[in-house]
Amino acid sequence: MAEELANPSITRTLAENLWFPVVLFLGFAVVYLAAFHRPQPHEVPVAVADPVAATRVQSRLDEVSPGGFHVVAVPDGQAAREAVLGRTTSGAFTPDAKHPVLYVAKANGFTLHSLLTQTFTPLANGKLAVVDLAPTVAGDPLGNGLFYLLISWGLPSYFVVMMLLRAVGLSRRARMLTFVGWAAFLSVAGFLIAHAMDVIPGNPAAIPLAFLSSLVVSLVSQGLVPIFKQFFPGVAVTLFVILSSASSGGIIPPQMQPALFRALHPILPMGNLNDALRGIFYFHGTGVAGHVLVLCAWLALGIALNVGHALWLRRKHTQDETPPVEDPVLEMPRPTALPTHGHRFGELVPMLIGTVRSTTGDRVADAILTVTDGKGRQLVRTTTDDEGAFAVGGLPEQFVHLVVTAPGRQPTARRTFFREGVFRREDFVLAPEPALPQGEAAFARSGRQY
Repeated sequence: MAEELANPSITRTLAENLWFPVVLFLGFAVVYLAAFHRPQPHEVPVAVADPVAATRVQSRLDEVSPGGFHVVAVPDGQAAREAVLGRTTSGAFTPDAKHPVLYVAKANGFTLHSLLTQTFTPLANGKLAVVDLAPTVAGDPLGNGLFYLLISWGLPSYFVVMMLLRAVGLSRRARMLTFVGWAAFLSVAGFLIAHAMDVIPGNPAAIPLAFLSSLVVSLVSQGLVPIFKQFFPGVAVTLFVILSSASSGGIIPPQMQPALFRALHPILPMGNLNDALRGIFYFHGTGVAGHVLVLCAWLALGIALNVGHALWLRRKHTQDETPPVEDPVLEMPRPTALPTHGHRFGELVPMLIGTVRSTTGDRVADAILTVTDGKGRQLVRTTTDDEGAFAVGGLPEQFVHLVVTAPGRQPTARRTFFREGVFRREDFVLAPEPALPQGEAAFARSGRQY
């Protein structure tokens, strides 16, 4: 047993199959904890409706939270309100001695709302009136329900690429159309479900933005496949799931996160979708255009990656005169001939086994089994052992042709469909070659002698 565990093939097999779960573990355990576990304000912009008082307020805030807040002086209370509604500041304070008011927007997140309230209440000697200028809908009292909707749009858009890698017979054009249709379904269905649950307002302008973001994730993920090959899942999930979710601002606002996530927030798709949808739902479209431009830039990147790969394949095909392979199947093992007995832990499990016999029932050794795809390309070739048995693993989910030949026997062929995870047994019987007439046999012998 110890000798089996020490086998290098087992170690390699485990490393090749467990690296992706390790990436997920480290991503969620390290990245998410770093992003969420201890939110602290960093230069949170706050308008103060009195240029003279603004300096005094900044000094008080620096004592309470050094570097946590950045005070912006505005002329009056109306300007303070407009700063919040215009999304140039996260809050606004009017330091009136009798009626101090703090303007906030719960649509920016309950965490930020609570931080501002707790910070400015002592400055107003407990007399603070808090006015929410952008309250969330009743079904989202904490203001983070939108984040879970973003997850439902982004995560499946990545996984649809992973699943279609198994569909080896699907053309590039069919994949692109599938991504478009999938993004349309996700955006409409997600919007309707979230609105029915009263998580978001019923503004349908969110649907094209959700469509754009979902399509971005699918197209860029697909474009990364030929670049990172077997490492694609780790790269894509880190980019579009782990980092994008952590820096989105859906749970903890970027102003309260470490520098890495503050830097990623205006770049990655989910953060821009989050801010754009908040602008549509709660701020009358203010500030949406810039986020849409970022999403369009990501879309352009996805298109460029896929078009560039298609052109590269066409050029390679022209130079090498070999059929291009558009989309490598990264999750599925390659078709492989396997030993018929004594499979060890860590080896590929056979998908196809069988025997080759003669018409008299004798087992035929050294018969050749050739497996080809629907276009006639050879996938794998193997020979039967002394008992006439063969075994093959890693066949794609599609129709394949099985051709069996042996010296002195008539070849036979069979077309069958293989499904992932489904075991098949195919046995063959080879008839002897028909005897040649005496004259033709003599001619054949003389030809061989010649």
